Amino acid sequence: VVLQNVFNLIYGPNETDFKGNKALCYDIKINFRFYHLGGNNVNFFLKKYRGTVDVSVIDEENVILYDYNPQEFIYIRVRKGVAHRDITKHPIAFFTAHNHAEQVITVRHNVAKEWLRRRKLTDGSNICILHSIGRCGSTLFANIISQTKQFNVLSEPFPITRLGFTLAQNSETTPMDSPENLDLIRTVFLLLCKKEDERYFIKSTVTLTGHLINLVHKALPQVKELFLHRALTNVLPSFQKLLGTLRFYGLTRIAFDLIPMKYRNIWKKIEAETDSVYKRAAFLILVQMHPYYLECQAGRTMRAYSFESIVRNKEAFCRDLFSYLDINQKLLPQALSAFSIDSQEGLPLSKKILGQYPKVVLSDEERRWVQSVAQNMFGIELRLEDLFATNFPQSYTVGN
Repeated sequence: VVLQNVFNLIYGPNETDFKGNKALCYDIKINFRFYHLGGNNVNFFLKKYRGTVDVSVIDEENVILYDYNPQEFIYIRVRKGVAHRDITKHPIAFFTAHNHAEQVITVRHNVAKEWLRRRKLTDGSNICILHSIGRCGSTLFANIISQTKQFNVLSEPFPITRLGFTLAQNSETTPMDSPENLDLIRTVFLLLCKKEDERYFIKSTVTLTGHLINLVHKALPQVKELFLHRALTNVLPSFQKLLGTLRFYGLTRIAFDLIPMKYRNIWKKIEAETDSVYKRAAFLILVQMHPYYLECQAGRTMRAYSFESIVRNKEAFCRDLFSYLDINQKLLPQALSAFSIDSQEGLPLSKKILGQYPKVVLSDEERRWVQSVAQNMFGIELRLEDLFATNFPQSYTVGN
């Protein structure tokens, strides 16, 4: 950050360079390949100021919405030849954008909204979003969709994560469904899904963004939403393997600021009652599951799938999914080919790497505690032996 500030003093723009209907474009001189739990930040690039460009630059295929702040939307231009939409090669969107960036482009909010006003399709009818609890097959799910080539698949775009974090953090003073928040949600999704004549499938980042289930349809009334879950006895150890013991513990320590206001008093009680990292992490996953349960109780139509059902009867699952998303059943062989691919190949999340860690087993007491909290605080019924949710409405349940 210090280097960035020095660099901007030397090469940075003058106030007169900020033209009202233009975007600012920076050449990247050094790309700091560094990641942390909260995602990537534009300060990880050392940038040389270049100049203003026409805002239509964001229409270009290799220009990706990367992040946003209160003043600007931040885009990355990835190098030509990088198949950034191919999630078999690039499973996580923000890693891809960061690793292959050649320019940073910033667009002020009012300019981006002016660009959006030319759109006719603004109700989300060409968008489907997959919410999940994490470590439950969501990347496999996205690969299945990708293989049909019927959707542009966006796998974990960081602006969706940013939405989840900032709306929850501000929920103490600003209702999450406030007009300004819904306007921001609508703007972010439409900027991500910039081609009106194409369909988009978004796999959201799973880190404490479940409350978006309560909000996205209010901003985009025709959006289709799906929910994916898995037995928690598999999810919790998988998160520990992925994050490592220290980060896994750290996530449970910073969670207070990342969950909506309505869950914070319960979280304080959980923290006071237990020092078990698995119990605390289980509560955070239940916070991810609860919004889906509430939406279905309120009468919304939203399909839920479990990882267990997907792998038990692959073809039946694909047929049901195709029917729900209006995908031609003739594309079934292409979809089934995704099951032979390690969807996390090349990442620290790959089966090869995570398989090297010892299996972690939750104790009987921990499972009973999680089951009790799920039932008494959230109304979610979990099967004791594996902590699988058994009372999710509208759930595809073959083979569970």
